[in-house]
Amino acid sequence: MIEDRDELMSHAWPELRRFCRERQVELVEVDLRWGISEEQSTRKETLRLCLDEIRACRPYFIALLGERYGWTPGDDAFTADLCEEQPWLRDLKGKSVTELEILHGVLNNPEMAGRAFFYFRDPAYAQAHGTDFQAEDRDSASKQTALKALIRKTCAAKDIPLRENYPDPRRLAEMVLEDLRAAIDAQFPVKGIPDPLAREARDHEAFAESRRRTYIGRPEYFDALDRQAAGGGGPLLLAGESGGGKSALLANWIDRWRADHPTDFIFQHYIGGTADSADHWRLMGRLAAEIKGWTGDEDELPRTHEDILKTFPLWLAKARIYAQRKGVRCIIMLDALNQLEDHDHARLLGWLPEHPFTGPLRLIASTLPGDVLKAAQQRGWAELSVQSLTPDERRRMIAEYLSRYAKKLDPPRVERLAAAAAAANPLYLKILLDELRVTGTHERLDERLDEYLVAADIPTLLRLVLERYRRDYERDRPGLVSEALGLIWAARRGLSETELLCLLKPADEAQLPAAIWNPLRAALEESLVDRGGILNFAHDFLRAAVEAAFVGDQDRQDDLRIQLADFFEAEPITARTCDELPWLLREAGQRDRLRSCLLDIDRFLLVHERDREELMRYWVWLKEERTMGEAYLASFDSWSAAPRRQDTQAGLAAGNLGHFLKGAALYASAESLYRRAMEMCRKSLPPDHPDVAVVVGNLAELLRTTNRLQEAEPLMRRVLETDEKCRGPRHPSVARDLNNLAGLLRETNRLKEAEAFFRRAMEMEEEIRGPDHPNVSRVLSNLAQLLQATSRFTEAEPLYRRALEINEKRHGRDHPAVATVLANLAGLLRSTNRFGEAEPLFRRALEIDEKNYGGDHPEVATDLTCLAEMLRATNRWAEAEPLMRRALEMDERSYGCDHPKVARDINNLTFLLCDCERWAEAEPLMRRTLEIDERSYGGDHPTVARDLNNLGRLFQATNRLKEAESFYRRAQDTVEKSLGPDHVDVATILNNLAQVLQATGRLGEAEPLMRRVVAIYEKSFGRDHPDVAVALHNLAGLLHATNRAADAELMMRRALEISEASHGKDHPLVAACLGWLGYMLKGANRLTEAEPLIRRVVEIFTKSTAATGNEHPRLRRALEDYGRLLIAMGRSEDQAFAEINKLMEQYGMGLDS
Repeated sequence: MIEDRDELMSHAWPELRRFCRERQVELVEVDLRWGISEEQSTRKETLRLCLDEIRACRPYFIALLGERYGWTPGDDAFTADLCEEQPWLRDLKGKSVTELEILHGVLNNPEMAGRAFFYFRDPAYAQAHGTDFQAEDRDSASKQTALKALIRKTCAAKDIPLRENYPDPRRLAEMVLEDLRAAIDAQFPVKGIPDPLAREARDHEAFAESRRRTYIGRPEYFDALDRQAAGGGGPLLLAGESGGGKSALLANWIDRWRADHPTDFIFQHYIGGTADSADHWRLMGRLAAEIKGWTGDEDELPRTHEDILKTFPLWLAKARIYAQRKGVRCIIMLDALNQLEDHDHARLLGWLPEHPFTGPLRLIASTLPGDVLKAAQQRGWAELSVQSLTPDERRRMIAEYLSRYAKKLDPPRVERLAAAAAAANPLYLKILLDELRVTGTHERLDERLDEYLVAADIPTLLRLVLERYRRDYERDRPGLVSEALGLIWAARRGLSETELLCLLKPADEAQLPAAIWNPLRAALEESLVDRGGILNFAHDFLRAAVEAAFVGDQDRQDDLRIQLADFFEAEPITARTCDELPWLLREAGQRDRLRSCLLDIDRFLLVHERDREELMRYWVWLKEERTMGEAYLASFDSWSAAPRRQDTQAGLAAGNLGHFLKGAALYASAESLYRRAMEMCRKSLPPDHPDVAVVVGNLAELLRTTNRLQEAEPLMRRVLETDEKCRGPRHPSVARDLNNLAGLLRETNRLKEAEAFFRRAMEMEEEIRGPDHPNVSRVLSNLAQLLQATSRFTEAEPLYRRALEINEKRHGRDHPAVATVLANLAGLLRSTNRFGEAEPLFRRALEIDEKNYGGDHPEVATDLTCLAEMLRATNRWAEAEPLMRRALEMDERSYGCDHPKVARDINNLTFLLCDCERWAEAEPLMRRTLEIDERSYGGDHPTVARDLNNLGRLFQATNRLKEAESFYRRAQDTVEKSLGPDHVDVATILNNLAQVLQATGRLGEAEPLMRRVVAIYEKSFGRDHPDVAVALHNLAGLLHATNRAADAELMMRRALEISEASHGKDHPLVAACLGWLGYMLKGANRLTEAEPLIRRVVEIFTKSTAATGNEHPRLRRALEDYGRLLIAMGRSEDQAFAEINKLMEQYGMGLDS
């Protein structure tokens, strides 16, 4: 049957493998007789291996029969051990191994009906091809005829497919392909392809299943876990030695609880059980996604680390509330927390909120001694210590484990093994029993026990096991053990059997003969875990042992990974190869190959779909995250020009690539791709198709991000129009579009239009979702922020209070969503100088978040910063500073000292230090912020420009004007390259630069910059925006300095008018305009016009001082200016003093002297 097998190998299996991978299924074909040499056929273990392989390779079985009966094993192949395991073999001596395989695989197994396929070749084929294809002798022919008759009878009785008289190998391959395609499609339909979330859950379940196979039930532990799951207290932590059975306990308890409580939500996460399981960011993201799926929540899942950390407690709260509503339990199980990757301080558990695990939300975890255990103890978690096996439990485990394989030990040997101190560890005992099962024949049991019981711990035992593997399984293929296990070690997620057989193949073969691989595979059965067809080590002890024995130094590691990279690079581009290849290239330091891999658009799309942040990390490692845009554009041009490339496919790719580059702040490259995507969609879809609206919306959002608001607006209106037409005018997508458009209108200072859209969005959300839905609360908050921006505080406040009421009603008084609205409401009260009302709300928001997130969470750090900013606004700097420093320390612990969030905290602290004129302390902190952001984003990022601008302001304040100018110009160059010459950030920097030029007497250079600032702000925000007022104020000052008093006055009056309309009559910016205008009028000797203006400045700062209880820093200067003005108008010093004192008494204050 060699020709038949070759045809399957070359035509059927590759096509079926591709067919399976489309369904996220791994096909492993095993030829039970392929590759067995004559020498191997004579070995006693060959029959055992064939039968073991049938058991391992279910569910599908195909049998090809010609005229030859095949090899018949001798009587010595039916060893006592084999017959003890397989009693049905005792009366079958003299049968061919083919017949025994068919009996074992199908005929003796009723479950195989529908998954077995038989194919009989036309006898004419053998007659035409000579004696090698015909029966060996008359007896063999008779046995083959009887076997076929038995198969026909069984197939008819059990409805098993049988195809007779196929004419040749080519037709066989066609029939096998047709039959297996139909069977696989029925079991794994395209519509049922699991998404990445489902695949990850499947992999964790596979790991759990590997821990359930042999477990000695310990009722006291099950009872303790039952009490934890049914109770209402805090988390429970399982502790115990490595290999002590914690994972097996949890896996078996979950299986038991799930059967008894089928409606409960159970999330199991075995850290170290899958490739990404040790990353706490992925753990949080996976749990949030599972909660979203369970609860049906409509909120989008977080993508960035910062968003994950911020919203993770919200998802836990949603799970708790949903469980309460449904009357079920939500059980979260995190196994082996000690194996978390030690980045971002994950093992200190700062990412895991302290307080939400109450009521029906239950947390059960396990760990080894170390940082995690200490952190849990500091939080007061309950502990359950998992003890070593008692001698009686060891005896039970020995008997139950061996019974799975129809084996047993006599009592003296059981006692000897149970008495070994190391056997108290379940993993040690399991490894040793596996070895006895595979190698311990009746005659050599004592010898094996002597050999292995020398090992006092698991690492020593595994070293002996690996040495035995090399002795026994490298006879036919030198290096098999070290290469196979080394390659599994080097791969990211492990390797499939098909991949291993190809990687280990002889130079003249398509793959390693199964007969060489199968003995080692059988020995490794309990040491490997199969996750969707991918084999990896079942525990870290084996990984460490393989590394020590076979991997060695860095050069060997690189060699193995390059070998794997070469293999995956040559394979068809699939999700599997795109998961392994870039990771392998980075680990091996192959920079050029990694760059080429990432620029391959087909590979990019698969990596981007799976993990956009990982893709970005590769480019950061290459140090090309700021230059990759042009390379991607060139690669996309080449890829999209390929023959038969469809516009819809290219448009989708352009959109995904544009989205990635936008996230990397490479806006020019992203825009080019978004426009390409829009163009391609126009070619292939109707203009009002919803998919076109998505592409247009992406471009509009990019234009909005880069401050090209006039270009963004018509696109946003087009998206709204398309969604109204395609989805209906009352669809949730329309409400979203309205909200987005309203936000843009607010940014362009068209507040009346924005308000109308916000109100329409709110009306729709109320109609669609009801008046108390969280989406209504969000729109209410947006509308309130707009009203607040237009100084309509009395209208904004009730909206905030209604949003607060909705959230309290929906989530309870102590939910983080309540804290968010409290902070917004407190901000409004702060803006209206109601500091006494604002402060308790800020403090309540802080208290809620501390309760939900714990005292060391980034969201708490944000609350501390908001409270500190309010204290700073009321000049309570001594109270504000420790809060800012605490927020900084918390974020350093959460994110690490070099995270951009930490840089923002440092910035806030430096602003306070600058308020206090503590320049020497502020400067090194500002420089640290710059260093962090340059490392995080690269030197040409807008955030770096912000840092440069801040340093320039410090230098300007300390009269280091030459340094200030240098930093401003560098900031200007950076932000113009990143965001374009008309971005508002450019205007901010130009304004500061112009002030430096003015201070150094270069007024002619300063004026065009200031006029450009005004033009940018007017273009971006409209003529009546408060930022326009600031620019006019500064330009007026320059005109006054150049003796153009009339122009300066007109400009300052316009600035005053805008500021009063935007901020109200008593805002500090209004005071600044009044002060300058009064100064101008005084200089023109128009004292009576100047007096009411300067008096208003005094009133503004006096009111602020009275409201806060702390003297405004500019009050004394205002009093001095007013006093000098009164004296210049003819009052005596005493009269001026009395007049000012009378003014201040109106606000409950007076002058000291």
